[in-house]
Amino acid sequence: MGVRAATGVARVAFTAATGVTLWTVDTALGVTVTVLRGTLAGTPPNEVLAEAETEVRDRLRHALGLPPTAQQHSGDQNLPTLREQGAQLLRLSASTHASQPDTHPAYAGILAEITPDEARILRFLHIDGPQPSIDVRTGRQRAFGGERLISGLTLIGEHAGLRFPNRVPQYLPNLRRLGLVEFTREPVSNPHRYQLIEAQEPVREALKRSGFGTKVSYRSIILTEFGADFVRTCLPVVVDGRETAT
Repeated sequence: MGVRAATGVARVAFTAATGVTLWTVDTALGVTVTVLRGTLAGTPPNEVLAEAETEVRDRLRHALGLPPTAQQHSGDQNLPTLREQGAQLLRLSASTHASQPDTHPAYAGILAEITPDEARILRFLHIDGPQPSIDVRTGRQRAFGGERLISGLTLIGEHAGLRFPNRVPQYLPNLRRLGLVEFTREPVSNPHRYQLIEAQEPVREALKRSGFGTKVSYRSIILTEFGADFVRTCLPVVVDGRETAT
């Protein structure tokens, strides 16, 4: 199965669980198997999605201690309401016997919302640490007509070996939206790391065009604690030729 087909399977599996808050890795794997089985058998896509939705409903009802879909009336009433799911979460939180989940339930959904290049960015930040970025602004304050000429310029695309480094301006906001990375005003510890960015053509042109008083601000891009745990849980990390343990 090609990369495009595999990506489609992940997205169908994730679509089947849209709006469901008790999504877990086990549920994701189970639904993916259902989708793969139906796809390989030549089942029409709408029937595959319907079967995947039924799989999600049954797993949720099992988690909530409710009877399977087959034992209930048909229709959306089979799916626990958001309030029922929320009440169950609170009961589990208060229980002294509830087991601690191995992974955050959002991780399965996140895998369906990031590109291969974005996964590589996360792994690069995990291994190499915070990365430098710069902003370039005219000397005046924004209230008096100051203008930001360049925002968040970085060489992550080149250093992380991305397939499409020109798409970093789209990749980073998506990773930030998912809570995996953060843009900070703090510079990295070694100021010399900014010299290579300042030597880039867009920066030199901006400085030449705007003239005296232009301000260059040193920033950084870091992996959040949530992002670091996501990488350790979901992405293979190779250091010195060996894959590290999660």
